[in-house]
Amino acid sequence: MFWDADSTADDDGGTVFAVAGTATGRWRRQIESYADLSWFGWRGDGEAEPDDDAADSTALQAAVAALPAGGTIAIGPGIVLLRTTIDVLRVPITFAGAGHTDSLTTGTQILVDTGTADGFLLTGMHGGGFRDMQIRGTGLEGGSLVRTQRAGTEKDDGNYMIAFSNVRFRDGYNGTTLRGCNTIRFQNCVWNTFSGEHVVLLNGVADDNRADPIEFVQCGIAAGPDNTTTDNVIVDGLGGSLKFIATAILFGHHGLWMRNTTGTTALPKFVYFEGGGFENTHGVSVLLERGAQAQFANTYISTDGEDDLVRVGPDFTGSATFTGCVIRGAGRNGIDFASRRLTVSGSLIGNNGRTAHTDFARGLDAVGDNGDGAFRVTTAAAHGWETGDRVTVYDAAGTEAANGKWTITVIDDDTFDLQGSDASGSYTGGGSAYRHGAGINIRDGATRVVVTGNAVGGFVGDGTNRQDYALVTAAPDVLVSANDLNGNHAGGLLMRTAPTAETRIWGNKGTGDVDGWFAARIDGAVANGAYDFPGALYVAGERVTVVKTALAVAAGGCSVRFAVDGEAATGAVAATAEPAVKTITTAAVVDGSATPKRIGLIVQSATADAADLTVQFGYRRAG
Repeated sequence: MFWDADSTADDDGGTVFAVAGTATGRWRRQIESYADLSWFGWRGDGEAEPDDDAADSTALQAAVAALPAGGTIAIGPGIVLLRTTIDVLRVPITFAGAGHTDSLTTGTQILVDTGTADGFLLTGMHGGGFRDMQIRGTGLEGGSLVRTQRAGTEKDDGNYMIAFSNVRFRDGYNGTTLRGCNTIRFQNCVWNTFSGEHVVLLNGVADDNRADPIEFVQCGIAAGPDNTTTDNVIVDGLGGSLKFIATAILFGHHGLWMRNTTGTTALPKFVYFEGGGFENTHGVSVLLERGAQAQFANTYISTDGEDDLVRVGPDFTGSATFTGCVIRGAGRNGIDFASRRLTVSGSLIGNNGRTAHTDFARGLDAVGDNGDGAFRVTTAAAHGWETGDRVTVYDAAGTEAANGKWTITVIDDDTFDLQGSDASGSYTGGGSAYRHGAGINIRDGATRVVVTGNAVGGFVGDGTNRQDYALVTAAPDVLVSANDLNGNHAGGLLMRTAPTAETRIWGNKGTGDVDGWFAARIDGAVANGAYDFPGALYVAGERVTVVKTALAVAAGGCSVRFAVDGEAATGAVAATAEPAVKTITTAAVVDGSATPKRIGLIVQSATADAADLTVQFGYRRAG
């Protein structure tokens, strides 16, 4: 302490002390950039009288005021009870605790009891932050534990370079709201149990309040298992350059939601997520409604809900990329895409369509004619589905033609039409419907879709696999290549549109597709024996696998076999007057990588009147 004979400063109980009866002159504590909260009368027990509207807020606010040029406030161990918001204006204050913890009694505890107000409000703060503490709420009905805002309209009026390290946020209404801030980093921080609108919100006001860039490194963000309507991370309006490194987002409603409800034309942008992932959400784990770019690498994405894992809406104008991800366990589709520029590579996508089962069915109240000759179905409760969904209707009595698998057009919350149906019969009761899901669903209007090098099918011993198709596309502008599409209940690929010049689907397992055809025609009488393909074809410099044949004869009948160097390499396939495409059960491998192999066909069991044979053998390149 020292005596400042000229001071008339207010007594703050920690660094300035007035003497009774002395108007001029104060005892002052010698400080430069450090203050201890205990200097201001904080006892650390977290106790205050019910009518004490401030509790420990007075002491902590005084400590902030005691560092007009910024510095560190040491707190704890103990409990700091806040009943009014702590305001930090334009100074770099670091709140330093004695240790973060999930206990309610050890380390440094900031207990926020501010009702509907924020716990901390950081305004135009350049530098500083929080470290080594737990910030938790009690009985909160609004506000955020920590919120940032601009101090004015000038460039430097925003918040800049604020660091949060080893901080646990818990038991609040909203967690952290970031507006008007730049270069904010959270490292080894955890959010858990929030009952409000969001856990973390970026921007949410207007363009001049953007939050950009923001980093989450080795963090955990969780609304909590009981808070199924609280969204975890929202990027609203102009904001972005958002990085998640080894971060987990758990529970709650949506996991990461990029949107724009600000009333401006600004878009969230540049979200990058690597490592970590999403689990136990009840909405959509990754919901991209508006935005410019989102990239996910080596990310695990799962859910407990009935919706998609990843959903990209038509107004997401940028690009979405998923590389090396595990995308599993959706109620409907693993990825549902309705925009442009989607790239999925090297990812494992399976066990989706989890709610495609009678356990998740909607009971029916009515089945009838929609007025245009198609079936209209009314469910007993809201179905929650949308136009383009694929459903199965079963056990509807009196209108048996409605039972089966359909694509629907939604009329309202509890009514939908069955596309392409012909209404008949009179409904007498019963029946239910459930919704299907695919690994990847591409909606009408989507463009520039690239799906390559993925495994899209059921996982062995890892969850329930009910996805019917690996890939369903209602858009032709797709490149689908070199994927393993086996392990799906209905098939590898469902095209819901006519292919165009932009459609590229080849080299996939599980679709029955081929890379090309060897073709031959024997005009006139067809006799038993060996035949060359036109031009005496060889396979040279590569390997191919013959997997299909398409064949027919104009009269009579015969069998054909694919031959390599004059020797039969496949079993016999019968040809009749009815053209047919058949899968060769034992594929023929032609290895011409070292020595060219001459290929042809062998005719067997030809009838006397066999004539005009046409045959094609479909092959896949094997390298």
